[in-house]
Amino acid sequence: MLDVHPPHHPTHTWTDFFIHIATIVVGLLIAIGLEQTVERIHEHYELRETREALADERVANRELVTKDQQEWLEVYRELRSNLEVLTYLRSHPGTKQADLPAALDWMQSPFLYKHAVWDAAEQNGVVHHMPLEEANQYQDFYEVLRVIGAQSLATWDAINDAARYNLLDPDPTHLSAAELDEEIRLARTALEKHFEMGYSLARIANTYRDMPRAVNYSPVLDHLRRTAFDLDPVGMKAAQDRLTERIKGTAGGTAVDPGR
Repeated sequence: MLDVHPPHHPTHTWTDFFIHIATIVVGLLIAIGLEQTVERIHEHYELRETREALADERVANRELVTKDQQEWLEVYRELRSNLEVLTYLRSHPGTKQADLPAALDWMQSPFLYKHAVWDAAEQNGVVHHMPLEEANQYQDFYEVLRVIGAQSLATWDAINDAARYNLLDPDPTHLSAAELDEEIRLARTALEKHFEMGYSLARIANTYRDMPRAVNYSPVLDHLRRTAFDLDPVGMKAAQDRLTERIKGTAGGTAVDPGR
């Protein structure tokens, strides 16, 4: 708060009065300018400290992403193996557990990332002092991490659902035909959710150059089954062209009836 003190002696002329008013105005302007300068300096140092803390947090998250990408690949192979074993067991009822193609394993830990510094920057308003492009880049990065964390928890839940039979009997060969069909469905669901997380890990690898690339779009797509167009591009060309037309919409901008 700025204090304005009264004059120590009375003003006798209009000139004295205006000089006094001008002195007060100039003093107020100087005080306001100094106050704003101090605020700007404080904002500058606060922004610099936040950027340094964000850089440290990014390094920590990069290490976590590196670890999680390797774990994603391992869990993917694990889930694929589990599904193959369960499918084999359905086709070969009566097989002993020791004679199965492989043992079943349902291990995966949630992928959780650090975001305390970014949360604080949003809450205390430091983010508003950043250039818009910089703030948007940070926001996108942390949003992808949040999505990966949520997908990881969903995958973790699905894997736990698939492994629930272990609570009563760890031997999958004791499952009835109906129970085995349900177990195969749960294993497929876990694999599907794991793939969704893989796409997000691939996005962070392909978008940010400082992030590891053990999981990017190429290896993720390589694990998918080939489409009909990939297997027979000549024979499927007409159907693929019709799909392209539907995606783009009809010529001339006319509306498309969703019921057709």
